[in-house]
Amino acid sequence: MADSSVSEPASGSRRFLPAIVGSSALVVLVIAAVAWLVLRPADHLSVGSATSSFDVECDFDRFRQIMVRKNATAAIVAHGGMTLLADQTRSLQVDTSVDDRPILNAIRGKSKANVSAEKQITVELIDPYVNADKLVLNQDVQINETGLMVNTTSREAAGNLQTYSTTLNAAPSGSSTNVELTIDMKVIVQVSPLFTSVADRRVQEATDRAIAEQRQALETFIGNFANEILILPDLNR
Repeated sequence: MADSSVSEPASGSRRFLPAIVGSSALVVLVIAAVAWLVLRPADHLSVGSATSSFDVECDFDRFRQIMVRKNATAAIVAHGGMTLLADQTRSLQVDTSVDDRPILNAIRGKSKANVSAEKQITVELIDPYVNADKLVLNQDVQINETGLMVNTTSREAAGNLQTYSTTLNAAPSGSSTNVELTIDMKVIVQVSPLFTSVADRRVQEATDRAIAEQRQALETFIGNFANEILILPDLNR
Protein backbone atom coordinates (compact mmCIF):
# COMPACT_ATOMS: atom_id res chain seq x y z
CA MET A 1 0.00 0.00 0.00
CA ALA A 2 1.25 3.47 -0.96
CA ASP A 3 2.56 5.72 1.76
CA SER A 4 0.10 8.62 2.21
CA SER A 5 2.20 10.60 4.67
CA VAL A 6 3.34 14.20 3.70
CA SER A 7 6.98 14.83 3.99
CA GLU A 8 8.06 17.79 6.17
CA PRO A 9 10.62 20.39 5.07
CA ALA A 10 14.07 19.53 6.02
CA SER A 11 15.26 21.19 9.19
CA GLY A 12 17.89 23.11 7.21
CA SER A 13 15.22 24.73 5.00
CA ARG A 14 13.28 25.80 8.08
CA ARG A 15 16.38 27.54 9.38
CA PHE A 16 16.85 29.52 6.13
CA LEU A 17 13.30 30.94 6.03
CA PRO A 18 13.78 33.53 8.82
CA ALA A 19 17.07 34.60 7.24
CA ILE A 20 15.37 35.15 3.86
CA VAL A 21 12.53 37.13 5.46
CA GLY A 22 15.01 39.21 7.45
CA SER A 23 17.10 39.96 4.37
CA SER A 24 14.01 41.06 2.42
CA ALA A 25 12.99 43.41 5.23
CA LEU A 26 16.48 44.86 5.31
CA VAL A 27 16.40 45.47 1.54
CA VAL A 28 13.04 47.24 1.89
CA LEU A 29 14.41 49.43 4.67
CA VAL A 30 17.49 50.31 2.63
CA ILE A 31 15.35 51.20 -0.41
CA ALA A 32 13.09 53.34 1.78
CA ALA A 33 16.07 55.13 3.32
CA VAL A 34 17.60 55.84 -0.09
CA ALA A 35 14.25 57.07 -1.43
CA TRP A 36 13.88 59.36 1.59
CA LEU A 37 17.35 60.80 1.06
CA VAL A 38 16.74 61.31 -2.66
CA LEU A 39 13.25 62.83 -2.37
CA ARG A 40 13.73 64.82 0.85
CA PRO A 41 13.71 68.59 0.04
CA ALA A 42 16.99 70.36 0.77
CA ASP A 43 18.46 73.81 0.21
CA HIS A 44 19.72 74.27 -3.35
CA LEU A 45 21.30 77.40 -4.83
CA SER A 46 19.86 78.18 -8.26
CA VAL A 47 21.55 80.81 -10.44
CA GLY A 48 19.91 82.87 -13.18
CA SER A 49 21.80 85.04 -15.67
CA ALA A 50 20.58 86.89 -18.76
CA THR A 51 21.87 89.52 -21.21
CA SER A 52 20.01 91.58 -23.80
CA SER A 53 21.57 93.92 -26.38
CA PHE A 54 19.41 96.12 -28.61
CA ASP A 55 19.16 99.54 -30.28
CA VAL A 56 16.71 102.22 -29.13
CA GLU A 57 15.42 104.58 -31.82
CA CYS A 58 16.69 107.69 -30.06
CA ASP A 59 20.04 109.42 -30.50
CA PHE A 60 22.39 109.15 -27.54
CA ASP A 61 22.32 112.86 -26.58
CA ARG A 62 18.54 112.75 -26.22
CA PHE A 63 18.66 109.29 -24.57
CA ARG A 64 21.10 110.59 -21.97
CA GLN A 65 19.02 113.72 -21.45
CA ILE A 66 15.87 111.66 -20.81
CA MET A 67 17.67 109.33 -18.42
CA VAL A 68 19.07 112.27 -16.41
CA ARG A 69 16.03 114.56 -16.36
CA LYS A 70 13.29 111.97 -15.96
CA ASN A 71 12.94 109.22 -13.37
CA ALA A 72 14.60 106.33 -15.16
CA THR A 73 15.07 104.24 -12.02
CA ALA A 74 11.58 102.75 -12.17
CA ALA A 75 12.23 101.61 -15.75
CA ILE A 76 15.62 100.12 -14.85
CA VAL A 77 14.30 97.92 -12.05
CA ALA A 78 10.89 97.32 -13.61
CA HIS A 79 10.02 93.73 -14.41
CA GLY A 80 7.58 91.09 -13.24
CA GLY A 81 7.51 90.81 -9.46
CA MET A 82 9.46 94.03 -8.73
CA THR A 83 8.04 97.53 -8.19
CA LEU A 84 9.90 100.68 -7.12
CA LEU A 85 8.98 101.88 -3.61
CA ALA A 86 11.70 104.42 -2.78
CA ASP A 87 14.54 106.15 -4.64
CA GLN A 88 17.00 108.13 -2.53
CA THR A 89 20.05 109.94 -3.96
CA ARG A 90 23.01 109.58 -1.60
CA SER A 91 25.53 111.61 -3.61
CA LEU A 92 25.63 113.56 -6.85
CA GLN A 93 28.63 115.06 -8.64
CA VAL A 94 28.53 117.06 -11.87
CA ASP A 95 31.83 117.94 -13.55
CA THR A 96 31.43 120.68 -16.16
CA SER A 97 35.15 121.34 -16.60
CA VAL A 98 35.16 119.45 -19.92
CA ASP A 99 32.26 121.56 -21.28
CA ASP A 100 33.15 124.99 -22.69
CA ARG A 101 29.48 126.11 -22.68
CA PRO A 102 27.79 124.04 -19.96
CA ILE A 103 24.58 126.07 -19.58
CA LEU A 104 23.93 126.51 -23.30
CA ASN A 105 24.76 122.89 -24.08
CA ALA A 106 22.54 121.70 -21.24
CA ILE A 107 19.63 123.69 -22.67
CA ARG A 108 20.33 122.32 -26.15
CA GLY A 109 20.55 118.77 -24.82
CA LYS A 110 24.21 118.53 -25.85
CA SER A 111 25.81 118.58 -22.43
CA LYS A 112 29.36 117.26 -22.17
CA ALA A 113 29.36 117.23 -18.37
CA ASN A 114 30.37 114.10 -16.47
CA VAL A 115 27.77 112.97 -13.95
CA SER A 116 28.31 110.56 -11.05
CA ALA A 117 25.58 109.55 -8.63
CA GLU A 118 24.95 107.01 -5.89
CA LYS A 119 21.44 105.95 -4.89
CA GLN A 120 19.68 103.64 -2.50
CA ILE A 121 16.60 101.96 -3.92
CA THR A 122 13.88 99.96 -2.22
CA VAL A 123 11.66 97.71 -4.32
CA GLU A 124 8.63 95.58 -3.55
CA LEU A 125 8.93 91.90 -4.40
CA ILE A 126 5.93 89.91 -5.60
CA ASP A 127 7.39 86.59 -6.67
CA PRO A 128 6.29 83.07 -5.70
CA TYR A 129 9.92 81.91 -5.63
CA VAL A 130 11.09 84.66 -3.23
CA ASN A 131 9.88 84.60 0.39
CA ALA A 132 10.49 88.30 1.04
CA ASP A 133 8.43 91.39 0.31
CA LYS A 134 11.17 94.06 0.02
CA LEU A 135 14.68 94.34 -1.40
CA VAL A 136 17.16 97.20 -0.84
CA LEU A 137 19.66 97.94 -3.61
CA ASN A 138 22.61 100.24 -4.16
CA GLN A 139 22.86 101.99 -7.50
CA ASP A 140 25.94 103.56 -9.07
CA VAL A 141 25.47 105.85 -12.07
CA GLN A 142 28.23 107.12 -14.39
CA ILE A 143 27.35 109.36 -17.34
CA ASN A 144 29.68 111.07 -19.79
CA GLU A 145 29.71 112.24 -23.40
CA THR A 146 30.29 108.78 -24.82
CA GLY A 147 28.46 106.42 -22.49
CA LEU A 148 26.01 105.80 -19.68
CA MET A 149 26.56 103.07 -17.08
CA VAL A 150 24.17 102.07 -14.30
CA ASN A 151 25.03 99.24 -11.88
CA THR A 152 22.34 98.16 -9.41
CA THR A 153 23.12 95.50 -6.78
CA SER A 154 21.38 94.16 -3.69
CA ARG A 155 22.79 95.34 -0.38
CA GLU A 156 22.04 92.05 1.39
CA ALA A 157 19.98 88.92 1.06
CA ALA A 158 16.19 89.18 1.20
CA GLY A 159 14.57 85.94 2.27
CA ASN A 160 15.85 83.22 -0.04
CA LEU A 161 17.03 85.76 -2.65
CA GLN A 162 20.75 85.71 -1.93
CA THR A 163 22.00 88.24 -4.49
CA TYR A 164 20.49 90.33 -7.26
CA SER A 165 22.19 92.67 -9.72
CA THR A 166 21.32 94.43 -12.96
CA THR A 167 23.42 96.61 -15.24
CA LEU A 168 22.57 99.04 -18.01
CA ASN A 169 25.23 100.22 -20.45
CA ALA A 170 24.34 102.64 -23.25
CA ALA A 171 26.46 104.17 -26.01
CA PRO A 172 25.93 106.04 -29.30
CA SER A 173 25.09 103.88 -32.34
CA GLY A 174 24.64 106.18 -35.34
CA SER A 175 21.30 107.94 -34.93
CA SER A 176 20.25 105.38 -32.30
CA THR A 177 21.49 104.28 -28.88
CA ASN A 178 22.83 100.81 -28.25
CA VAL A 179 21.77 99.39 -24.89
CA GLU A 180 23.04 96.30 -23.12
CA LEU A 181 21.17 94.96 -20.10
CA THR A 182 22.22 92.19 -17.72
CA ILE A 183 20.46 90.53 -14.81
CA ASP A 184 22.05 88.06 -12.39
CA MET A 185 20.40 86.47 -9.39
CA LYS A 186 21.00 83.68 -6.91
CA VAL A 187 18.05 82.05 -5.15
CA ILE A 188 18.00 79.29 -2.52
CA VAL A 189 15.11 76.90 -3.17
CA GLN A 190 13.87 73.92 -1.20
CA VAL A 191 13.87 71.04 -3.65
CA SER A 192 14.60 67.34 -3.80
CA PRO A 193 18.10 66.56 -5.12
CA LEU A 194 16.32 64.63 -7.85
CA PHE A 195 14.68 67.80 -9.19
CA THR A 196 17.40 70.47 -8.87
CA SER A 197 17.56 70.80 -12.66
CA VAL A 198 13.85 71.72 -12.68
CA ALA A 199 14.47 74.42 -10.06
CA ASP A 200 17.45 75.75 -12.03
CA ARG A 201 15.37 75.90 -15.19
CA ARG A 202 12.55 77.81 -13.46
CA VAL A 203 14.94 80.39 -12.00
CA GLN A 204 16.59 80.87 -15.40
CA GLU A 205 13.18 81.25 -17.04
CA ALA A 206 12.26 83.88 -14.44
CA THR A 207 15.51 85.73 -15.21
CA ASP A 208 14.82 85.61 -18.95
CA ARG A 209 11.32 87.01 -18.40
CA ALA A 210 12.70 89.72 -16.14
CA ILE A 211 15.20 91.01 -18.69
CA ALA A 212 12.60 90.93 -21.49
CA GLU A 213 10.22 92.97 -19.34
CA GLN A 214 13.01 95.35 -18.32
CA ARG A 215 13.86 95.94 -21.97
CA GLN A 216 10.21 96.63 -22.78
CA ALA A 217 9.91 99.02 -19.81
CA LEU A 218 13.02 100.95 -20.88
CA GLU A 219 11.94 101.20 -24.53
CA THR A 220 8.51 102.46 -23.44
CA PHE A 221 10.09 104.94 -21.02
CA ILE A 222 12.39 106.44 -23.69
CA GLY A 223 9.60 106.40 -26.28
CA ASN A 224 7.38 108.50 -24.02
CA PHE A 225 9.82 111.43 -24.24
CA ALA A 226 11.88 110.86 -27.40
CA ASN A 227 9.76 113.17 -29.58
CA GLU A 228 9.40 116.02 -27.10
CA ILE A 229 11.02 119.26 -28.22
CA LEU A 230 12.20 120.16 -24.73
CA ILE A 231 13.00 117.57 -22.07
CA LEU A 232 12.14 119.23 -18.76
CA PRO A 233 13.39 117.87 -15.43
CA ASP A 234 10.96 115.72 -13.46
CA LEU A 235 10.62 117.78 -10.29
CA ASN A 236 8.18 115.38 -8.62
CA ARG A 237 10.61 112.48 -8.16
